[in-house]
Amino acid sequence: MSIKNDLRYLALGSVAYSVFAIAGVAHAQEADTDDPVITTETAQEDDEPEARQQKVVVTGSLLSRDEFSSSSPIQVITAETATLEGLVDTADIIQSSSVASGSVQFNNQFNGFVVEGGTGINSISLRGLGAQRSLVLLNGQRPGPAGTRGQVGSFDLNVIPDSMIQRVEILKDGASSIYGSDAVAGVVNIITRTSIDRPEINVAINAPYGGGGASYSVDGAYGLNFDSGNIIVGAEYQKNEALRVGQRDYLNCGEDLVYDPNTGERIDRENRSVTGGLTDRACSNIYVNTYIDALTGARYIPSPDGVTVGPVPGYRPRQNERYNGPSGQAFYEDVLTDPRQQSTMAINETERFSLYGLSNVNVGFADWQTELLYTTRETRAENWRQFFPLVGGASAAPFGLAYANDPTYDNPLNSLVQPVMLFPSNTDVSVDYYYGSTSLDGDFGNTGFLSNWNWNVGGSYSRSDGDYTNNVILADQSGDAQFDADAPQVNYFDPRVLAGNFTQAEYNILSQQDTGNTVYEQWLVKGVVTGELFELPAGAIGVGLGIEYRDFSIDDQPGQVALDGNVWGGSSALITKGSDNVAEIYGEVEVPILAGQRFAEELTLNLSGRAFDYESYGSDSVYKVGLNWQIIPTVRLRGTYGTSYRAPALYELFLGDQTSFLGQTSIDPCINYADSSNQNIIANCAAEGIGPNYTGAGSSATIVTGGGAGNLEAETSNAQTIGVIFTPTFADLNFALDYFEIEVNDQVAQLGAQAIVGGCYGSQNFPNEFCNLFERAPGNDPVRPNNILNVTDNFLNVNEQVSRGLDASVRYTREFDLGTLIYEGQATWTFEDLQRLFSSDAESGFEDDDFNGSIGDPQVTANMRLSWETGDWTVSWFSDFVGRTSNAYLFSDSVRPYFDYPGGGRYIDDTEAVWYHDISARWQQDTWALTVGMSNVFDEEPPLVSTGVASRRGNVPVAGSQYDLRGRSAFIRAQKTF
Repeated sequence: MSIKNDLRYLALGSVAYSVFAIAGVAHAQEADTDDPVITTETAQEDDEPEARQQKVVVTGSLLSRDEFSSSSPIQVITAETATLEGLVDTADIIQSSSVASGSVQFNNQFNGFVVEGGTGINSISLRGLGAQRSLVLLNGQRPGPAGTRGQVGSFDLNVIPDSMIQRVEILKDGASSIYGSDAVAGVVNIITRTSIDRPEINVAINAPYGGGGASYSVDGAYGLNFDSGNIIVGAEYQKNEALRVGQRDYLNCGEDLVYDPNTGERIDRENRSVTGGLTDRACSNIYVNTYIDALTGARYIPSPDGVTVGPVPGYRPRQNERYNGPSGQAFYEDVLTDPRQQSTMAINETERFSLYGLSNVNVGFADWQTELLYTTRETRAENWRQFFPLVGGASAAPFGLAYANDPTYDNPLNSLVQPVMLFPSNTDVSVDYYYGSTSLDGDFGNTGFLSNWNWNVGGSYSRSDGDYTNNVILADQSGDAQFDADAPQVNYFDPRVLAGNFTQAEYNILSQQDTGNTVYEQWLVKGVVTGELFELPAGAIGVGLGIEYRDFSIDDQPGQVALDGNVWGGSSALITKGSDNVAEIYGEVEVPILAGQRFAEELTLNLSGRAFDYESYGSDSVYKVGLNWQIIPTVRLRGTYGTSYRAPALYELFLGDQTSFLGQTSIDPCINYADSSNQNIIANCAAEGIGPNYTGAGSSATIVTGGGAGNLEAETSNAQTIGVIFTPTFADLNFALDYFEIEVNDQVAQLGAQAIVGGCYGSQNFPNEFCNLFERAPGNDPVRPNNILNVTDNFLNVNEQVSRGLDASVRYTREFDLGTLIYEGQATWTFEDLQRLFSSDAESGFEDDDFNGSIGDPQVTANMRLSWETGDWTVSWFSDFVGRTSNAYLFSDSVRPYFDYPGGGRYIDDTEAVWYHDISARWQQDTWALTVGMSNVFDEEPPLVSTGVASRRGNVPVAGSQYDLRGRSAFIRAQKTF
């Protein structure tokens, strides 16, 4: 059975399984108490007239409504559900939803990678369309982004104090006509508590059984209630400990994981260095503690028996002539990575403190609401890197290099040499976030036509101020600068130095703490009026009209070392600075067409539109049409179609060059191209003068990213949903099935280094424009022959991205004499996640890339909650499902060359489906409650893949943000009210 058929089989099973899923899916009303709000996609009609007439406001609309339902699908996750599952913070709550868990989510697992928003960011990407296309609201208002470095553009979920959240509503279709730019893939509306009757304090601990990665939090809240309104204040402190790679077997050693295709026997490289036994398999995390003679290519490594062969005591040449493995196979020798790398953080250490306040006061003619938020976050990321400077000698003259004749720095090889050493690479981030909003909400009184109309005016301000500090290697003190006679020298051939054991004085010569600062500010003012125009036979026509003005700016100032271009192993980092503003007018009308008719209990048409004028991109408009048809009391159909518009984010326009690194095997299609099934690659790589068995051995390529101001066009998109909702009368059951399709045109994107290099060699037209975006070393380069040196990956417009699939949700409640059974479930089955670079890829020699089902982009995700409530007790079981994924599309076969092993080796290109299960029990009394539980009950480990299949942390794919790295954990939460 093919991979996609397997995934579809799992998807269908997952929809059926949605008899088991997690957070309720629904439209929720605005609540004035802290009682749990548990709603479903279409709550059943209440027989009480008062319930039917209650007006509510749902995410995705300006209008108050008579029903819980609307034409757009919404999922609701309550704070109670999150607490019962032991979710750590706001990011865990939102990122675990099925609409998000089917794509890569930036969280604290991306240590060492350049991500949008900087180290420690926790953002949300709906439908895999990117965090910049997923709008986050706080109580229906738009707070500004937060983070560090030049790519700040999305909201950071870290800034929200978890203890103040009442529920989260996720609108699962485009909503630019209501909320403006960024609401392309959907909207996440975080709704906080509005009143607190008694002071309270909460303490929570989540501790993995395997150690590391624990989290602790304590929060308190206090409320004042008086005749004209109320005030609430809350404070929260949270500490998330680091999880280090040495604390988990699947993270601490990146083995090759390659097998004999016939016998299934592991044929990994063995470690024969002084740090490992003769039969240990080699870790391939970072190759260190060696030096390379650039003229002869000989590699010198620590001698296993301590016998010196060559000029450096305790070192000998690497056994390039191969040796026989345990079954007679031939392997190259490799060097075990330094044990200090075990301290690398797989999950960063984070500490944060939040203050929150909300007041609602009636001032006579209006209700005045003010909201204030302050959050400070400290994130520590510890990592290690290779340091491989070129060192000149007497024979360096042919390369045009002059070597300083310094007797304290003797080159025993008397040649051009590349030592390879271990060096710390740490990042410290500190972000202060400020947000304030205020608004007045009133009506027009008894003024005839306007007596049923309300008005709201208000504004908000947010500011993110973040510092980021890196211990950079100074280019003018190390690296190629050792050829400068005036540069301080470090004896790289001292075995102590080769092993990466620098003295403090040597470290001070080579390295410096470099601190940059990022400020992102946003101002917003708006006004809205809503009311009813006139009555139709089926009901009143509802109308909402609004205006909004938003001004936003970014100012990222890298550290002075980066600005000076003095970072070894990295390019210069430039300033990212720019601003934009937009003025908008928008409106919504809801027209009841039929009511109380046969096969038309209710038929309502919703229309909304928005016109805007950006300072950067001029004027345009978008619209949305929704139809809601209650056919009979038990069956409802709904559908939407709308357009969206997104002006490029500030960082997409003005980003100063930033640098990241990728291994040769991750980006170069010319590696072992003789085994490729693509004739263009075979012909073009050969034309480049690269041998058919080129292995790509060498250090990583430098990837440089910059903004596209002056070249970028704005994005447009179309989104549609069609859904059916079943609410039978024979049971308290709700079931919804929604088809979604979102198409983003002129998408602002980076092609990615792999696509750029692949575009050069995979095209029928060679060379082409892609070939100008990277630099490859010549075949006679003494150190990095044929290696890709750097790739320029700036933002540009590609043709389109399409995401389509099905969302299923279910809720069932049954009361028994002994208690109540509650079951909630949701599943997302994605049919397609297509990216098309050009309008006619077939003509240009490029194929559409459907990433659906690839690693980090599972085709199927699902989750469920099953709870039993009886008396003071609530016992719950949760399950989360992540479908099988595969990166086999990157390769012609799972059996590929592995050094000189006859017939090659079989690689693990796939990840199997994963189930996670959690259990909890809550005991609730009048003034206190205690919740205890266990996450990942069966200690399910993340799936593993072979070397070269995907970027890995140990053996775990980094893109698999859906997978639990902590393992089985216990959690406890205690709440006390006074």
